[in-house]
This record gives sequence, structure tokens and C-alpha cells, in this order.
Amino acid sequence: MGFLIKFLLFFVVAYLLMKGFVAFLMGKRNTTSTTNRQSSQHQPKQPETQEDRIIEYQKKTFEKSEAEDVEFTEIKQPQGES
Repeated sequence: MGFLIKFLLFFVVAYLLMKGFVAFLMGKRNTTSTTNRQSSQHQPKQPETQEDRIIEYQKKTFEKSEAEDVEFTEIKQPQGES
């Protein structure tokens, strides 16, 4: 009976060690790939032309600007014209 318990205990310990080792390796691989992805995402794409830089600046200032209440007046075209 003692032999059977030692035998099963050996396989349980071996299984847990292998599972931990594989998890360690997979964790290392995922960590490095995640770090590479994050570093590439943190660097914004640099605009190539002056116009692109101006447009990017205008987009950023528009996103930061506060909304203003504006009243619109409807302009009706005469019915004869298209």
C-alpha cells in the first residue's frame, strides 16, 4: 500500500512541476511579446508632411476644445430653384 501512495505522489509532484515549468515559459514568452506590442503602440506615427502635422494639431485642439451652444437659423431655398 505504501508503494502505491509513493508512486501516485511521485506522478502528482512530477505533473505539478512540469505544469509550473511550462507556465513559467509561457509567461516569459507572453510578457516579452506584450512588452514589444506596448512599446510599438506608445510611439505615435509621425506625420510625413507639414500639412499632416497641421491636420494632426488641429484634430488635437478640436478634441480639447469645449463645446459651445450655437443657435442655427434655417435657410430655405425658393421652391422654383433646385
